[in-house]
Amino acid sequence: MSSKTALAAIALWATASAANAQNCMQYPPGPDRLDCVNRNPGVLAKRERCQQEGRQMGLAARKGGGGNGGGLREYVVACMQRR
Repeated sequence: MSSKTALAAIALWATASAANAQNCMQYPPGPDRLDCVNRNPGVLAKRERCQQEGRQMGLAARKGGGGNGGGLREYVVACMQRR
């Protein structure tokens, strides 16, 4: 493969990736925006990393939906916003 062919392939790939990227902020807050974000593999990887960090810190998901225990959800939300 010549260098010109390789450069053309990289340029085509980069253009296609940028064209396929979706701006989820175009949707109003709600289920449509959440669905858009959940289709983004970068966001999913980031969420998983934040969940793992929270678990390593000893945080856990709340059981029963109430009380002050857990804190994992709050940590993940804060982690997602700061990074």
